[in-house]
Amino acid sequence: MAKEPQFLRNAWSGKLSEQACEDVAQEAFMRVARKIAAAQLGPDVKIGAYLRTTSYNLAVDALRAQNRTDLLDDTSLEAGPISESEDVDPLKELVRPAIEAMPLSRRRTVVQLQCQGLDDAQISAALGIAPDRIHRDRYAVVSELRNKLGEFIRDGHRKETRRAKKDG
Repeated sequence: MAKEPQFLRNAWSGKLSEQACEDVAQEAFMRVARKIAAAQLGPDVKIGAYLRTTSYNLAVDALRAQNRTDLLDDTSLEAGPISESEDVDPLKELVRPAIEAMPLSRRRTVVQLQCQGLDDAQISAALGIAPDRIHRDRYAVVSELRNKLGEFIRDGHRKETRRAKKDG
């Protein structure tokens, strides 16, 4: 247990603070102890290796949470003031408020980062999730935005849906 915080600090090249490493190690120890007490681990499980894996996985979760917090606290996610001399872009007037009205989630974060000009690989690295997950989250948000903003799309430019409208 005493070696685990230092291992985590070295494994993550100082990305986690010393206090965070200690917290992760203690949480890992508690989780493993609970599993042992509940007889959820088989006799062939190597407790030291299991503890190391648990602490490593908890550190990954802590870093992901830290990255999400850092990204969401970034002031560049906020829209800058529009000067009087610029033409007002209706997309920014409609789309940005619609995105900001969405619940704070990974999907919203993906779209906000994409609006900043990041590509899928950069977003994937920043959030610590797989690139195919980025694609699915973005597709879901775009579909949701399309439904919310559909009334602002001109008739000839609306995407045709496969669902037939019911006569009512």
